[in-house]
Amino acid sequence: MKTKNIFTHLAIALCFASSAQMRVHQINVGQGCATLIEFPCAAILVDTGGESNGYYNAPSALQAYLEDFFDRRRDLNHTLQCVYLTHPHKDHTLGVPVILQPPYVIKNVVTDGLERGSGKSGQMKLHQLAQNSETNTSTSDDVGLEAVYVSEIGTNGFSNGIIDPVNCNGINPDIRILWGASATNPGWSNATFDNENNHSLVIKITYGQSTFLIIGDLEDDVQDDLVAKYGSSNTLDSDVYLVGHHGSKNGTTAVLLNKITPKIALIGVGAEQRQTNWTAWAYGHPNKGILQMLQDRLTTARTPFHIKAGTGAKTFVDYVISKGIYATAWDDNIVLETSGDKMWRKVDVNNLGVTEAALVAMVPEPINLNTASAAELEILPGIGAVKAQEIVNYRSTNGNFATVEQLDNVPGIGRATIDLVKPYAKI
Repeated sequence: MKTKNIFTHLAIALCFASSAQMRVHQINVGQGCATLIEFPCAAILVDTGGESNGYYNAPSALQAYLEDFFDRRRDLNHTLQCVYLTHPHKDHTLGVPVILQPPYVIKNVVTDGLERGSGKSGQMKLHQLAQNSETNTSTSDDVGLEAVYVSEIGTNGFSNGIIDPVNCNGINPDIRILWGASATNPGWSNATFDNENNHSLVIKITYGQSTFLIIGDLEDDVQDDLVAKYGSSNTLDSDVYLVGHHGSKNGTTAVLLNKITPKIALIGVGAEQRQTNWTAWAYGHPNKGILQMLQDRLTTARTPFHIKAGTGAKTFVDYVISKGIYATAWDDNIVLETSGDKMWRKVDVNNLGVTEAALVAMVPEPINLNTASAAELEILPGIGAVKAQEIVNYRSTNGNFATVEQLDNVPGIGRATIDLVKPYAKI
């Protein structure tokens, strides 16, 4: 590689870093939630959804999405800086076994601490991961664990190095918890207190001036307490709102929405066509009244289109969306992007590509095609594990490459791949 090319790519990377993006990936896991938040230097995952029946398998969908994501962001080395479970219900924890398998690495875990509910197995597995990591004398492999209770949350929320482990050069995100579990009944009815939904983590992420709010499945009879906790402050105010309880009629109150003042709403919800138990169809999600409330308040628009909105369990009517409501039921996987300037745009999930910043991180200096191992060759753009091994095999049989263009002789590699590799390879 010529020196000038190295500096050109470094200049592009520095330019990217100065306007680096945060991306919110609302992953389609059917009736459930899984939200991947991507930063220039890290990724975190909130909930692992979702729906599992004869028509749809959420863990498979989650695994496929994460594989594609980390294939693009190879600089992150399959690492999740933190996994947050809002509450232990199956539609939020079903995919935990996916991320406990290699090659994924989890650095920190944040939950509401409860070990009951339909999704307790997933939550307990993450708790156990953190506990097991402390059994040896080394602290280098310890997984941080924070179980968040309302009693420890102040009027500005609660954060520490486990809750907010992301530290990027440039814009540094602020991640904090605004609600968690109540260890003792604060005066609710027994039914309200026993409902795991009402102990959901509420998570706010601030990136520059851009803000994103997740409230799990916190229900309407507790949302007034959430609003009261933060009083007249703008703590709950957020550009993007992940709609509570999958758009259920008890998932968002007008009082809460008036405090959030969102521009855009996301909904993790399944398709109503799957007519079986534990689905959007069975619950009537998303609710028409909630959709109308959102449309009355959102400040962004979409080209009008028709969807099916729930009016009750297993009952739906035709409804027209004309505001910035994005749902996995009708949009599939959703990616929103911001530079931290309160401006958000929807990104085509199929054309995210590999950023120049990521390429520079992946390939800090030119890789020698004649001496590099398969693992080192694998990180070259457009190569991957299979082509990397083919390069090693070809080199062993035919000797060293005289030019980068000779890669054209390697099975599976053509001109397009050579063009991708050339700036990052040497002989």
